[in-house]
Amino acid sequence: MEDDYLKLVEEHCQEEKSNLFEKVLTMSKRAKSLYSLEESARSSFKHKPTFQAILENNEGSLQIKNTTLDDSAEESSE
Repeated sequence: MEDDYLKLVEEHCQEEKSNLFEKVLTMSKRAKSLYSLEESARSSFKHKPTFQAILENNEGSLQIKNTTLDDSAEESSE
């Protein structure tokens, strides 16, 4: 656990702007899906599902898909 706290630190950079709400929403959906797994499947993870989702996000394994309101408005008008 000594080095695990470093995985929680996220580097801030000016070039890449990410929507923090989208990031939190994605991590919470991933944590919820991990909680819905059976106990035997969850036992393979080292950490609890919430912490596991944060680690996966910081390692880059979670992909945040951007959806805009314009796209949904165009689809509903057709």
